[in-house]
Amino acid sequence: MKKVSIIFLCLCLCLWACNTEEKKEKKEVEVPVSALVLQDDIVKLEYVDYGLDAKAKSDIESLESFMELETIMAELKSGNLSYFQGQSKPIVSLMKDLREGIPDIIDSPSIQARLISLETKMLKLQSVLNLRNIEKDVQLEYVKEALVAYSNLNLQINKKYEKDAQEIEKP
Repeated sequence: MKKVSIIFLCLCLCLWACNTEEKKEKKEVEVPVSALVLQDDIVKLEYVDYGLDAKAKSDIESLESFMELETIMAELKSGNLSYFQGQSKPIVSLMKDLREGIPDIIDSPSIQARLISLETKMLKLQSVLNLRNIEKDVQLEYVKEALVAYSNLNLQINKKYEKDAQEIEKP
């Protein structure tokens, strides 16, 4: 009987002690919203922007996914980041279509590597832009990385055409 009363007394004390704790106020911490990246900020970025040669452009015009990529990158240069704010599925499917549909004339391991690099940079940009607490400088850095990757893709395509145009005679 003593054991039951002691257990009952301990149980009552525990319940009473749990209830006497002061209620702590919950503080809401506001996460600062990142500043918007504007066209003026993107224009100030320093990088070498390569365009496609006329011959390369005429061969690639038939590739719808590359034309879509050009449009997306032009929008990015103009400060429109809406394509990168949302799901990553459109980026992945666009790059998959581009890798699979690339014409045999320009298909090479170096071009495929640039396409994979561009996809990676675009996905990184997309993930950074979906976070609200990333500083503007960091966002601009990722925008620059995506633009440089696109420029490197264009440079590699131009080099492929330049190399194919060279006629090297073997002795």
